[in-house]
Amino acid sequence: MNYVVRIPVCTFLLLCLFSIADAGAASPENRKNTGVYLNEISAATGYCRGELKKEHENFAVYPLLARIGFNINSLAGIDGSRNTLQLGVEPFVNIVAASDHGVETGLGVGLRYYHNCFVPFDLFIEASAAPIFLSIASIEQGNPGFNFLLQSGVGFQYKLSARNAFFAGYRFRHISNGGLVAASNSGINSDAIIAGLSWLY
Repeated sequence: MNYVVRIPVCTFLLLCLFSIADAGAASPENRKNTGVYLNEISAATGYCRGELKKEHENFAVYPLLARIGFNINSLAGIDGSRNTLQLGVEPFVNIVAASDHGVETGLGVGLRYYHNCFVPFDLFIEASAAPIFLSIASIEQGNPGFNFLLQSGVGFQYKLSARNAFFAGYRFRHISNGGLVAASNSGINSDAIIAGLSWLY
C-alpha cells in the first residue's frame, strides 16, 4: 500500500475508533466541569510542503495525528465561556515524501487558545513542541535520529453538533536537534495545512 493510500485509510480507522469511544459520552451541554478536565479528542491529517535548501530539494509531509485536549482555564484564571485555554497532547506519525522516503514520529505537547466568535464558530491560535525521530538523512540535520519539531499556527473550529466539530488550520513547522546531538543543525522549515474532526466532552 503506497503512502498516499495509507493516510486516508489510517485516518478512517482512527475516526471509527473515536466514534466507538464517544458512544457513551455525555453531552458537554449537560455537564458541569471544574478544574482541569478532558474536553476534546481529535483526529486529523493534512499536507505539508518544505524545502531542503542545502540540497535544493522540495519535500512533502503527510501528517496523521491524534490530539487529546484538556481545558485548563482554571489554572490560567480564565472565566467565562467564550475563551478556552487547552493543553494538548498530540501523538503523530507523519509520512515524509522526498528523494529518501521516511517518517517523522513523536509526541507533541502544547497550548491552544480558542475564542468563540459566534455560535458555532471558534478561532484558535496554538503552539507546541515535540521530541521526534526523523528517519531520513539530510545535509541540514545529518543522519536519521533525534530531533525536535516546533510548531505554531492558527485555525478555526466549527461545531457540527453539541459533541462533534470540524477544524482546520495552518501550522509553521521547524525541525531542529537543539544542538543536543553530534550532528549538523541547520534546521528544516515547512508549512502545513491540517484538518480533522473533534469529539467534544
